[in-house]
Amino acid sequence: MKRRSIGIAAAALTLALIATACGTGSNDARDNSAEVKNSATTAAEGTPEPSDEKPADPIDVDAVSDQELAESLIGLSDAEFEEFTADLNDAEYNELLTFLESYEGDAEPPETAPSGDTSTSTRGVRDDVDCSPEGLGADDTVAFTTAHYVVNGALGDVCLGKADDRLNQAWDVLAAITPAGQLVDLGVFTGFESTEDGDEITLAFVNALDADGSLFQLSVNLETFAEDSNEAQLTMAHEFSHVFTTLPSQLDRTVEASENCETYDNGEGCYLDDSIMFQWIQTFWGDGLIEQIDPLAEPTAADGQARCETNPGFFGAYAASSPEEDFAESFSVYVFDVETLNGEQQARIDWIAAQPGLAEFRDRAEAAGLTGLTNNFDECGVG
Repeated sequence: MKRRSIGIAAAALTLALIATACGTGSNDARDNSAEVKNSATTAAEGTPEPSDEKPADPIDVDAVSDQELAESLIGLSDAEFEEFTADLNDAEYNELLTFLESYEGDAEPPETAPSGDTSTSTRGVRDDVDCSPEGLGADDTVAFTTAHYVVNGALGDVCLGKADDRLNQAWDVLAAITPAGQLVDLGVFTGFESTEDGDEITLAFVNALDADGSLFQLSVNLETFAEDSNEAQLTMAHEFSHVFTTLPSQLDRTVEASENCETYDNGEGCYLDDSIMFQWIQTFWGDGLIEQIDPLAEPTAADGQARCETNPGFFGAYAASSPEEDFAESFSVYVFDVETLNGEQQARIDWIAAQPGLAEFRDRAEAAGLTGLTNNFDECGVG
């Protein structure tokens, strides 16, 4: 394991543990410089109390082996682990869990779950997901070969087949670009083989696991994922956009909402007035474009070809097949900083950049060295 993969969260937590072992106390175990300050903080006032203890010196985490670091953390009781992770945010907490999960020692990290979460029986398992091929949605064109539970935003135990490096690589890309707090919306992450014929092959897909759309399955075509790294990255951003744009805060899946929808019904539910997708439709799918879409039909590049030929704003014919695919393709371009070809495409990217919370995806991709992909989308507006 590379040391830098531990990150600020693991480093800060280790410092807190060492400082505590030396007799110091701290409820503020981390600051932006990853140094531990040797002072207790009152919960009511947030001000340091005087202490006679000698402050602990910041520890050079590079001087500690991965094994020593992991054993120190894994050796804690559940209560101690919860105490020392109390000040970590979601991203830092999940980064720490990822480090511990990758440690191949004999010990197991403490089992922890947010209070009130009854869907997990152990750290890497959940009981609200059916991991059988039938439960995952296998059919004549999709054969699931492997699947992992996703627990509290972290990749959990294998629940179907055997572990596959290609699926692990797909998760690494997804986890690199996605804020950890949003990965909790996934319940299972699967790999499949496709037996589809024809020119269009499914690269990946997302589907809701519950009635209100609060938990999702994300499935990846492992053969196509391994063939093209650029396409693989774009696919991960594309698919996850289908998750956060159809959560209950965005899409009302009740029968009543669909029957009385005044925004746009995508075939699964009715978009809320302030949803990302309804705002997208109002901005980019006017002039009769939205009336051309059958929301119950499976989108294909062939369906979008005519719109692609006349509208240079689309990133390929598949983007022109529906507003959801248009947003997903544009979002993937935004996240990985793909060069746009014209002002119409750039308008889409600028719109996404202005939406609250979406810049973090691109910031994370940039920090991971994943941006600057080549624009290989078929050019539209030249037909």
